[in-house]
Amino acid sequence: MTRTFLHNFDPPTASPVVGPTVSLEVTHIEDAGLREVLQTPGAAYGAWSILDALLTSTGPGTPFIFKEPLGQAREVKVALSGLFGRFVARAYLERHLNLSIFAHLGSRTIDLDRRRRVKVKRLYRGDLPDWIACASDLSSLTVAEAKGCHDFGGPAKALDRAWAQAGRIDVTAGGRKVTVKRIAIATRWANAAAGPSEALISVRDPIDEGEPVDPEEKDALFIGLLRLHIANLIMPLGHPELAGALQRLTHQSFARRLQGDLESARALLDAAPVREVAKAGTLDGLVGGVVTRTRPVTDAEVSPADQETLARLNLRPVFVGVERDLIRAAIEAEPQIVQNRLADKGAPDEFARPDRAGGWIIPLGEERHIKSSN
Repeated sequence: MTRTFLHNFDPPTASPVVGPTVSLEVTHIEDAGLREVLQTPGAAYGAWSILDALLTSTGPGTPFIFKEPLGQAREVKVALSGLFGRFVARAYLERHLNLSIFAHLGSRTIDLDRRRRVKVKRLYRGDLPDWIACASDLSSLTVAEAKGCHDFGGPAKALDRAWAQAGRIDVTAGGRKVTVKRIAIATRWANAAAGPSEALISVRDPIDEGEPVDPEEKDALFIGLLRLHIANLIMPLGHPELAGALQRLTHQSFARRLQGDLESARALLDAAPVREVAKAGTLDGLVGGVVTRTRPVTDAEVSPADQETLARLNLRPVFVGVERDLIRAAIEAEPQIVQNRLADKGAPDEFARPDRAGGWIIPLGEERHIKSSN
């Protein structure tokens, strides 16, 4: 179901949409929220799966308005506002700015390729931005921060805070600053019961020019991003060893140890259970796991009968997975194969939803099942 937001973009000439509103599918927001919760360290709980039920029942194409305020206590409002703000911002970045590969930033320097001195460098104290991201063709390097707010006057203050956060890092290669797009996104919520009556997405988006980098450093940067994107996604889905091996490839500085890490990552990928989608010949070779409203299911094999039961209990089971061939290309640091793989959209599927980064979300139940292929 499509919902709309009032839309403000700075600079206006760079806006990815025409007109005063921007549309997002609620399913796309929930999918973005699912990926966001899985990839962010911490408990992978099902906040993404309740979003549609919280909105006014005014139908497709209507404004994005909650039925009630997001809680009564201030701390609840702040927590939910921030969480849903990330969901909406990520869906916006995926849908309207064509970003698909996301690495989350922690409190320390993040190596994308330590051997080539490609890293994320902290510039100032304070919270770091939410993401460093890029497009599926390994371009459009972006630093992004999302905020949510309830301010009657609009999201200007939240946008300023987001913009300050987006400026607290540089991406460097060999000590040289790399050109990035810095994006701050603030979502001001609306609800039918009280508070603001119009939902608004406000975006600030200038390019921060850097220095030229060598082609090898550029390839290493984007491969490092992809490795972290995949590792963070599959870690909570029952593949911590493979995820750890991918992460080690980004911060190994010694050639001999790197070779050992590569061999380990290859062996772990070969040993990983691979899944196929029943009655969907276009999808096979996925590494991932089943996720319900409550959590990922990693402690048991989920049979087709179990998948039907989870669906019947309205636990909204989905399979979240990444194409095995793409993981192999990320391990081998083959940017051309990655680009070719992600450029191949494949045949459309009625149920499976791709993320343009080799990932898939497949609703389960009603004769749609995941089965093992090895």
